[in-house]
Order: sequence, then C-alpha cells, then structure tokens
Amino acid sequence: MGIPKIFKILFLVALFSGCGVMSKMSNKYDSVIVNVQPKVLQVHGNNVDVKLDFIFPEKYFGKKALMEITPVLVYDNGETALKTIKVQGEEAMGGESTIFSVKGGSVKYEDVIAYNEDMLNSVLELRTNTKINDKIKEFPTRPVTNGVIATSKRVLDNEDVANNNHGYEHETILEESATIYFLVNQSNIRTTEKSDQDIKKLKDFVDRGYKTHSIEIKSFASPEGNVSTNDNVSNQRMKSTVRYTKQILRSLKVDGAKDESLYTETSMGEDWDGFRDLINSSKIKDKRRINNIVNSTFDVNKREQQIRDLAEIYVAIEKNVLPQLRKATVIIRSYEPKRTDNEIKEMVLSSPAELTVNEMLFSATMYSDNKVKEEIYKKVVELHNDWRAYNNIACIYLSKGKIDQAESYLLKAESLTSQIQDDILINQGIIAARRGELQNAQNLFNQAKVGEKNQAILDLRKGDYDRAARFYRNGKSHNATLSQLMNGKTTARCNESTPNCDYLNAIGAARSGDISEVITNLNKAISKDSNFKFQAAQDLEFIDLRTNEDFIAIINK
Repeated sequence: MGIPKIFKILFLVALFSGCGVMSKMSNKYDSVIVNVQPKVLQVHGNNVDVKLDFIFPEKYFGKKALMEITPVLVYDNGETALKTIKVQGEEAMGGESTIFSVKGGSVKYEDVIAYNEDMLNSVLELRTNTKINDKIKEFPTRPVTNGVIATSKRVLDNEDVANNNHGYEHETILEESATIYFLVNQSNIRTTEKSDQDIKKLKDFVDRGYKTHSIEIKSFASPEGNVSTNDNVSNQRMKSTVRYTKQILRSLKVDGAKDESLYTETSMGEDWDGFRDLINSSKIKDKRRINNIVNSTFDVNKREQQIRDLAEIYVAIEKNVLPQLRKATVIIRSYEPKRTDNEIKEMVLSSPAELTVNEMLFSATMYSDNKVKEEIYKKVVELHNDWRAYNNIACIYLSKGKIDQAESYLLKAESLTSQIQDDILINQGIIAARRGELQNAQNLFNQAKVGEKNQAILDLRKGDYDRAARFYRNGKSHNATLSQLMNGKTTARCNESTPNCDYLNAIGAARSGDISEVITNLNKAISKDSNFKFQAAQDLEFIDLRTNEDFIAIINK
C-alpha cells in the first residue's frame, strides 16, 4: 500500500519550506551582528583568546533550524579551527543556546588557541551551516576580523643567567682555636694544659706567618656555687689566658701580637648555654627534667640548687659536664695570602694547573672574549671535572641566543654533579621560557632560588602583566615599558637607545593616539634597523595609520 498523496504533499511542503528558511537565513547572514573583543585579536602568554558576541535580529532564525558556527583562523601556512558552537531555534534540538524566531537573541562565545607567528597575517572567518530536518545548507564564509597583535611577544631575552658561581674570595679569613681547661675555682694555666694538642695546633697556625686579622679570648665558669664568685673566676681566667696568649704570639713574632686593637677580651661568666648543649649531647638520664629546670627557673641560685637536688643525676653532671665548662677559648684569625687579580688572569693561560678551581673560574670573569672564557672553562673541566664550567659555557651560548647548544652543555653539567644545582635549574628555566614552555619554566624556577628579575620576565611572557609591572614599577627599560604598556599604561615610554625601544615607544604612542610621536619613533627605529620597516607595515598596532601619508612614506622608503 503506497503513501497517501496528502502525506507526500505535506512532506514536500515541509521540505521546501525548510529549504526556503535556510536560504533566507543564508542570504541575510550579514544581518547577524558579530562583535569581536578586542576588535583585533591579541596574543597573551602564548595564547590567543577569541571572544565573540553574536546578535541575531528579529524574525531571522528559523524555529526548526540548528546552526553550527565554527570560527577558523586562516593564515598563509595553514589554519586553526576553534570549537564549534551550535545554536537552535525554539522548535529544534541539539543546540547549546536557543534563539527565538520573533524576538531574536544573542549568544556569547569564547575559546583559546595556541599562538604561532604565522597568525600575525591572518583572517578570522566563520564557517557556518544550518540544518532543518535532514537538509543541510552551507553558508558563505564570513570574515570577522584580520590578524593578531603580538606586542606582548616583544620581550627582550635579557634574563640574568646563573654563572656567578666561581666562589673566589678576594679576602678570606682563616681561623684556629684552642681551649684551655682549669680546675674548679682556679685561674692559673697548668703546665699540662700548655702542651695540649689544641695549643700545638694554634702554634702551628700562627707559625705560618699570615697577617693577623683579630685575636679573640673568651673565658667561662661552670655554673656551680655563688654567681659573683664565678664571675670573678671567669674574669681571672680571662686575664691569665690573655697574658699567656700574648706571650706565645710575641715569642713566635706573630704579626700584630703587640697591637692591642686586635684583641677582643670577653669574660662570659657562668656558661649556661654550654651546660645545656653538653647535657643534650650526653648520656645522662632525665635530660628533659634538667632542661625544664634550666629554662623555667630564672633565679640562677635557685636553678643551681634544684639541679644539685637531683642527687642521682648530679654526680654524673659534676663528673662529666662541669669540668668542660671551666675554660677559656683563644681564637686567632688571619688573612689568607692571595694572588693579585693580574697574576690569576695571566696564570690561567700560562700555568692553570697552579691555580685552584675557584681561581680559574674567577679568572674567566676578567676576560670579555667569549672564546677565551670557553677555553678557560674547558680547562676547568679537564683539570677539576667541575660542573660549574659546563654550566658557565651554557651561559655563553645563552647570551648568543643559541639555546640548543646551551641546553647540551647544561646536560653535561648535570652529569658532573650528584646534587640539584640552582644554577642549572635557573638556566634550564630560561631556556624553557624562551622556547615558550612557560609552565615548565615556572616549575624549574620554583625549584631554584630564582631572582625577581627573571621571575618578572617570565611573568611578562605568561601574560601576568600586573605582577611583572609591580617588579618594574616605574622603570624605563624595554621590558619595564612593555610590562606597563600591557598593563594598560599607554603613557609608558622606554629610555634605552635601541631600535627595539624606539619601536616600543611608537606602539605606546599609537595606543595614546599621538600620531606625530608614532612617526618620530618609527623613524628612529628604522634608521637603526631597517627590519622594523617591514614589521611596522604588518603590525596591526598601526592599522589606523595605514592611510596616513607620513606612515606610508616611512614603510615605503
């Protein structure tokens, strides 16, 4: 039995009616207002945010229509499709938003795509189709905006590389100490103490003949008995130790032995800090109980009595702790002899094996020629197998913008150290940042003690302009100005005499609406580097000047 004629007629009516609706929607597609925010797309933190507002007029949208809209960014070497949005009429299904036939309506759209340089010259177009029942109609492609502004990508690669690691000191203070022990309530230095191993080490130290920096003598008393008596004993121990020390130093003809200004003499009295340390390091029981007494009893006499009342413990204290507190300490400090900078600079090329590793690493800082620096660092590896040398070679390549070579040397540096080194992490973070691997860069910086400048530059790359601008504040360097411009301060200007700075100032002037200043700064930039002529011709920061005679003259000369 065939389909009744009436149903065939109704089907054809519906079919042609749907086709008519879709044709009408296609023909009047230009009546749909599409606002792009901002009017020209911009890149921030390696991404392009696309925000569209669709406003559908009254009596436009078919009740049964399902419209699919796909924004696509088209450029010379390809295209990037964004997510598709589906909009339906009030009698249709499958859409994300509904537009009513009689009163129309609006839809907001947002998506994010990864930026690449080809997008500078591009067109954002809409590819649209509408479906009613089983019929689909493709609409004409509709362009909505041109190109991408990439001013935020004009970050200068001037991070502080981590190579200040030579560890060389122009002034190094060496010291040796000796402890002299006394009998209870005594201050005379016994013959047995004079031959103590500590005294021998002290004599050996001063026998080197180094220039004396300072001589410090501190005396103590054990915390037992009357406080005033102990203070007096401590004073007497200090005096006898000073006499003894001066005698030794003068007999050895030590530099500064007779210079009273080099001496620091301190009588410390009862040594409660030393008492606490010895208790904690001993095998005495009830350490917590003793410490509670020491920490909670402020009256020294009562404190001593409470400790003596611990009869079963006090015997051990009296035997093993108190004798070590009846003492005086002598500390001699001397300047370590150093080579002059010129000697180090010459020796690193003529006789590097005679230098310490720190002297060799320091010597490289006195040369401006990177080839010489690299030769020195390679010699450091040969003689000392030190990771810092490979790290510092990596920094040379970073300064040249050769990040692949820099990375290979950082891998060599890692192979020479078993510890995590902040310098390597920071330099790896700089490489990641310059490659656009921003999260990886942040992770590396987080592991290391990265400086505020490097973090601010990374913040600028990430699009965190508020944080970057807080670091730069009112600075006038290139990156400082860029951070301020991107943070909305159109009056920010750079004061560096570079074409990059001049060009950035032209952008700031364009955003401020000062055409004369734009022309002046573009002329400066192009006179220093003709490449900026081609950049200005394509840069949508200057789109409003493309009919300006002065601007045309600049980019065509």
